[in-house]
Amino acid sequence: MSEFVTIETEPNAPAKQRQKSGNNPAVFIQTYGCQMNVSDSRTIEALLGEAGYSFADSPDIADIVLINTCMIRETAEVRALGQLANLSALKKQSPHKIIGIIGCVAQAKRTEILKSHPYVDLIIGPDAYRKLPLLLEERFISPPGTPGLLETTLVREELYDDILPRHRGGVSAFVTIIRGCDKFCTFCVVPRTRGRERSRPLVSILREVEQLLAQGVKDVMLLGQNVDSYRSEDHDFADCMTAVANLPGIERVRYMTSHPTEISDKLLQAMGEHERIMPYLHLPFQAGNNRILELMNRHYTRERYLEIIASARKLVPDIALSTDVITGFPTETDAEFQDTFDLMEQVRFDTAFMFKYSERPLTRASKMKDDVPEAVKIARLERLIDLQQRISKESNEAQINRETTILIEGTSPKDKKQWSGRTPDFRPVVLPRSSEKLGDVVPVRLQSLTGFTFHAERLSQ
Repeated sequence: MSEFVTIETEPNAPAKQRQKSGNNPAVFIQTYGCQMNVSDSRTIEALLGEAGYSFADSPDIADIVLINTCMIRETAEVRALGQLANLSALKKQSPHKIIGIIGCVAQAKRTEILKSHPYVDLIIGPDAYRKLPLLLEERFISPPGTPGLLETTLVREELYDDILPRHRGGVSAFVTIIRGCDKFCTFCVVPRTRGRERSRPLVSILREVEQLLAQGVKDVMLLGQNVDSYRSEDHDFADCMTAVANLPGIERVRYMTSHPTEISDKLLQAMGEHERIMPYLHLPFQAGNNRILELMNRHYTRERYLEIIASARKLVPDIALSTDVITGFPTETDAEFQDTFDLMEQVRFDTAFMFKYSERPLTRASKMKDDVPEAVKIARLERLIDLQQRISKESNEAQINRETTILIEGTSPKDKKQWSGRTPDFRPVVLPRSSEKLGDVVPVRLQSLTGFTFHAERLSQ
């Protein structure tokens, strides 16, 4: 899965569905981390909604507060635990309020959490969410001050494939197709918090997408730590993606995240040939030096990565590329960092998510000496950011006067007289509002840029 450090507070249900009552305890879920965590939170909402719970606007008025955590990056973990610490005052004011921490940090740091946050009532790992309604019921009948409940054991076969996550509205949705990871990159904790790879049956995925389409969804992103590893009976990921793209009513299909060892020409050909599969590829390379890649246990070389990029650009017209990069991995020299810098300059990614190395517990890299000084990590990161900002600006400026389409996703947060949407290659666009409605695909010409957002004019159809 892409290690975005996106921090998202979950959007809330319509007010009429969120009224707190004595018979329907209200739940507030705050989500930190990547799209997989957002998808998990909506699965939890489906489980709790079926069990009779309602949903609250804020932790202040909720009976239950759940913090869904991510530990791929240190920043996301620190912010989640910081929010958990902030809830101690709420717990003192309302001793009967249930505070729970769920997700990857809960799985990996359960003992430390109970020790440092004794007011926490529930600690639940990613594969134990089915037990959440029962555990909450048990907490409600327990007197305040009862030690917190732990339910973090990984259930390796868990897929939640019979649960249709709760959709909050809108024309875009995430659909998880594979859980866990078998790659064991030395810097990554995912295999130890989410378990090994297991794929959902294709029929289950199609059923979920069909339900989303019936609710007005037009744009679906297929999710997994490594979506390209998807296998179900005789179906691989290209088969899965094509089957979703062939469903009546869908406009756009995307996916995230890929691993370079699993990407195939079959997948790239499907992207290039099917108009509903969007020309956007997020392909983390992490480092541009072969020795560092070997230390990271990435199982590909710099040369192989560049071959994949060449194939993608050949097979997928107008493809946009994004990536993840780590600076300052243990023992990385200035010359090895320069290899990373040079690769980014050579490939010219449209966007990149760049991080300085931070040790993650339970990983093999945590046993390595973190010997690159913090100041050096930061300096290298700043060099990459400056490079990528220049490349992204040049890439976007080259799009001016291009004719394309946007999918109308909503009104612009900054100007209600404008629509907001995205191009097939995922560039944000605003357009003066007219008679279109949410979910419409509108032909446009990209006219100008404000920051990284395009202003467009509509074209006659």
